Amino acid sequence: MLLVTTPSGSDLSPAALATAEAMVAAELGVTTLAERNVAESGTVGSSGLISLRTGPCTAISSLTLNGAPAAGVLESPWTVNVGNVAGLYGGLNPWPPGGGVRYTVSYTAGWTAETLPEQVRQAILMTAQAIESRPDPTLKSESEGPVSRSWDTSLGLPPQAGVLLAPWQQVRF
Repeated sequence: MLLVTTPSGSDLSPAALATAEAMVAAELGVTTLAERNVAESGTVGSSGLISLRTGPCTAISSLTLNGAPAAGVLESPWTVNVGNVAGLYGGLNPWPPGGGVRYTVSYTAGWTAETLPEQVRQAILMTAQAIESRPDPTLKSESEGPVSRSWDTSLGLPPQAGVLLAPWQQVRF
């Protein structure tokens, strides 16, 4: 199911939109942009940050630290800050050297057609337009008399689409 449909008055094909959605998902490091419920677990580092792996988070359902319910702040669509819980424990640093604090987080990743951010929607539409306007992908060069030309048939995201996706890019550290 496509999250973005052909705008009225546009001749973008559903195939171009599907390809564009897949390309945007790949750019964001996920297999799909569609909303889904996921759970992850691991060990909190000394920074107190949890780096989510499955997708950009839109809502946290539950969070536990060492099995106990906990609070965290969604710093970005990919990062939950649980370092702020230190203040809840009288200012003690709950992050022992070398880690050791286990977390489990359940959250909603991705979007529905209604909740898809406008910038992501625009990146998909730009990419679909680039797909539709490219030359025949099987044709790499042509000659007519003394005039010949060749072009790169590989297709990546248009640069402006990449700029629009910046807020949802996964922070890697």
